[in-house]
Amino acid sequence: MAKSTLAVIAFSCPNCGSEIDVTEGYTTTKCKFCNSSLLITNKIGAPRVFAKPKIDKPKNILRERFGMNVDIIDVSLIYVPFIKVSSEIIGWLGGYKKGVIVQEPTYTDSGMNIDTMSTPRMVGEKRIKKRVRRILEVKLDPSEFYRYGIHRVSTEGKKFEVYDDEALHKYGNVFDLPLPIKEYMEKASDMLIDEIIRDYRDFNEFEYYLRAIKKKAIIYFNPIYFARVKSGQEFYTYSFDAVDGKALVKDKTKKKKAESKKVFLGLNALYGIIGLSGIIVSLISFLVDGVVAFVFALFTGFFVWWLQYGDD
Repeated sequence: MAKSTLAVIAFSCPNCGSEIDVTEGYTTTKCKFCNSSLLITNKIGAPRVFAKPKIDKPKNILRERFGMNVDIIDVSLIYVPFIKVSSEIIGWLGGYKKGVIVQEPTYTDSGMNIDTMSTPRMVGEKRIKKRVRRILEVKLDPSEFYRYGIHRVSTEGKKFEVYDDEALHKYGNVFDLPLPIKEYMEKASDMLIDEIIRDYRDFNEFEYYLRAIKKKAIIYFNPIYFARVKSGQEFYTYSFDAVDGKALVKDKTKKKKAESKKVFLGLNALYGIIGLSGIIVSLISFLVDGVVAFVFALFTGFFVWWLQYGDD
């Protein structure tokens, strides 16, 4: 998994109160105002940070992207969390993959086949046995809002501040973590290990011992606008980043299927068909024998029934 761009985290100096910006991952820094040396620690859980929305007129964004005549049904801002977990994966793995025997004709420079088949050779056989020591990172979406494009949210070029619940609720609603951070870190460890062993799933024999150490997690709360709009005759759900305006998802809303395929006629039309059918049946019975009239009457009755209740 590719390592994402590091974000900038802002917090206040405990000595002079001035704002300090630190690149994510650094554990020491120095206040540029009072020159205090600071050690950045996290004793409980994972650090939480949030970004302030920079787009305060989301309807202008929607009109820009859908046209000035777009009908904006609703638009709301929600702080959605995602978690970045980095860990060092150590251990070993080994395995064996069977190859296949191939025989290929031997040709001269002129393209003439000089013998029927060449000496058989083994292709694709692999044997591995190696130690593993890799630092990897993964991003998790605890809200499971995948269909709204949360996985496309980036930290690049953004400034995050230490989590402040009161400040977040001034901007919009907040979706918090449904599970304890420990469970997400365990899930991330499994994902990182799976990233390493994925290339060996087709081996005939494979064994490994891998474990995640030095796990670090940081919880980002990013503001996202969710909107429903009508453009022309189509309805859309649309989401975009409230910091950089990046579009996340544009989904056309599926039209609801009709509850029934019945064809309901108005009463006047139905009575008109029944009356016309009666006249036709009477005319046929006058001109031909009663059997034909009876069969036609049955057919007409079935046709009227099908128009009203058929194809259900």
